[in-house]
Amino acid sequence: MRLFKLCNLFPVISVLTLVTASCGGDKNQASNSEKPAIEVEAVLVKIQDISEYQNFNGTTQYQKKESLRANVTGYIAYLPYERGNEVQRGGTFATVRTMEQNALADAVKIDSSLAQFVKPLSITSNASGIITKLNVVKGDYVAEGDVLAVIAQPKTLVVKVNVPFSEKNDMEVGTPCQIMIPGQNTIQAQVTSRLPVIDSVNQTQAFLIALPNSQLPERLNVNVRTVLKQDSTALGIPHKALQTNELMTDFWVMKIFNDTLAIKETVRPLLQNDSVVQFSSKNVKKGDYVVTEGSYQMQDSTKVKIMK
Repeated sequence: MRLFKLCNLFPVISVLTLVTASCGGDKNQASNSEKPAIEVEAVLVKIQDISEYQNFNGTTQYQKKESLRANVTGYIAYLPYERGNEVQRGGTFATVRTMEQNALADAVKIDSSLAQFVKPLSITSNASGIITKLNVVKGDYVAEGDVLAVIAQPKTLVVKVNVPFSEKNDMEVGTPCQIMIPGQNTIQAQVTSRLPVIDSVNQTQAFLIALPNSQLPERLNVNVRTVLKQDSTALGIPHKALQTNELMTDFWVMKIFNDTLAIKETVRPLLQNDSVVQFSSKNVKKGDYVVTEGSYQMQDSTKVKIMK
């Protein structure tokens, strides 16, 4: 009788065991299917001053260059300068010994009173500046009027900017601008003059920006930018927070909700520069956090963890 009762209990115990195992398996499967939070970086949406720039290419050049000419025919007897040296107006640049003086050299030995006539003649500098071109060396023969050197005046340094004629209204005399020097700081300046000449090939008009106190070389290529549009009350985010599709027709950000969930929100970009984008949106406001790192190809309503 007892054996019969025990045999009847075995099927019941087996069913309970299967049910318990099944429930435990479902719990484990649910636990394994839950995705971990993605670590992201986020930034606060805030009001800031945004300027959108227009960029032009420019080249440095000296406006004034003086040609230093020989005032007598003869041979260079003294020349202490080299290319790149600085000279002062009125200083002796070189001396020249004429052929007549060379002929008198032997006569001086006989009559010392002739010594005053064999002294080399001085050529004085007609400008202060930097020697950018030197055409002679000591011992060279020169004729009266020959160009011995070219002296550039650093105080006349300008940046020449060629602006397409169709965009000439975006740059006028007095327009503030920034000059981006390769490997150096930005120079704040303003447009000082406009040349009334159009390049017939490129259809551009030249504008000049004076840089009298800048120690820059001539023919240096620089980038000149002017403010095209500006908004001091712009709702802005970094460029890396803005996402778009391949055709750049749709734009969105991943907004952080309750510090744990990233929600896809549509935005419309407005002004933008190298680092900041102004935008408008119905659901993204000042004080919200948006993802800047880790949101590439992220799905809407993804669980996230903000990295500190």
